[in-house]
Amino acid sequence: MADETEETKAEERLEQAETEEHAEQEEPEASEESDGNRRPADGPASLESQDEPRADAEQGDGPEDGDEADAEQGTEPADDSEENDEPTEPVTEPATEPVSPQQRIIDTAQRAAQAGTASVTEGVSAVRELSAARRAHATAFKELETLERDTKRLAEQLEHRRDVESNYERIVEVQTAEIEDAGRALERARVRRANLESQLEGKNNELKRLKEANSQKMAPSRKLMEQAKDALAKAERAQAEARRALKNAQAQADEATASRDSKLQAAKRAADTASAKLARQQDQLAEMRRDPSAGAKGLSQASSSVAAALAQLENARENVARVNQETGQAVQIAQTHLYTQRKSLEEAETDLAQARAREEELRGAYDAKRSEADEQESAVSSKTSELKESLEQARDDEAGARGRGQAAQAALEEARDIHAHPELTDELSERCQESRARTEEQRRLVERLATEERTVRERTQRTRKVFYALVAATVVIVLLAVLLAFG
Repeated sequence: MADETEETKAEERLEQAETEEHAEQEEPEASEESDGNRRPADGPASLESQDEPRADAEQGDGPEDGDEADAEQGTEPADDSEENDEPTEPVTEPATEPVSPQQRIIDTAQRAAQAGTASVTEGVSAVRELSAARRAHATAFKELETLERDTKRLAEQLEHRRDVESNYERIVEVQTAEIEDAGRALERARVRRANLESQLEGKNNELKRLKEANSQKMAPSRKLMEQAKDALAKAERAQAEARRALKNAQAQADEATASRDSKLQAAKRAADTASAKLARQQDQLAEMRRDPSAGAKGLSQASSSVAAALAQLENARENVARVNQETGQAVQIAQTHLYTQRKSLEEAETDLAQARAREEELRGAYDAKRSEADEQESAVSSKTSELKESLEQARDDEAGARGRGQAAQAALEEARDIHAHPELTDELSERCQESRARTEEQRRLVERLATEERTVRERTQRTRKVFYALVAATVVIVLLAVLLAFG
């Protein structure tokens, strides 16, 4: 398999290149021999044409070998004739310059190319010959496959026509009965389909009327439920507002109580201060009276101070009473407002509870009626779905019966046509025999071409291996030269 892969790659390269350089290097005789090798081997004549390039190539090696011998002799001293013409002075050989590795590789490649020209020519011819034999074999094999398919198709057609002809009476009887039975089944399916369509239309109308009746029947309950729902929403809003009002009233009452306590404490502290001041003034006045040295003016001033402190105390006490009265009224008003809001909240919560209960009651009644209506509609809808499935099945049965009738009619017409034209069967039989004959002939050709391809492969194996080796060696030398040049 590896050799065949290498051969296939080499053949593709050769077919794509069509090397003009090789045509220029070959002599006219070599080109004629290569043209002879391009033709696929066909019998003894082809074998003789393949042997001729080898002989010519072997003879062509002589001159090349001679050239190499002359090249080798060129390095020796000159021959006798040259010695006679030259003076008797000793011949001094010119100093040889050192040769680079690249030049040595190139010289080696040139000598190898000159020495292997004949081998390359034979290798190219061998590869082309094998490629031509392989293509001829592949083309013939594809044509054989086409002929085999055509023969098989014609044989099947002929067998079918003969089978129909031999069973013509039975086919007519069976297909006629099938047509009649399919016609009866088709009529039954049509009647059933029309009946189901009528029932389905009636159920659809019934479902439509039932939905309208249920909608009208449930309209009052739905209206009451919606009203109860609106009342419930209104009660919820009133309860929320009452709760906010109670919260505000509680804040106002707390604020009034705090204000009363602070103001009353301030007034009482002022009265206590005035009372303490009056007591000090009275004590001072009593001491001055007990003192014999106290003058009348001092006593008069002390008496005035006591009278002023007493008046201040009276005013403070009056202020306590006034503050107590005023703040008490404000606290009472706030408490009254708080009580009122608390009662309003209680009433709002009561109304909310009643509205919620009413809404639940009416919604339950509506849901019960809605559930009953849904059950009625669901029953009719289920019947409608069953009718739709039955209608689809009836339509499938109708289509199946129609198809049976059409297939039986087509088979009957085909049988009558075959029976009425026996000459077509005979013509088909002749075509089938001719196709078999061509197939057998093509099969023998394929076998012969396969044998020729195998013969060419075996005969040119050594030549092609030498050619592949030369090509590989040339590639390696070129790569080495490139590596050394750029290295």
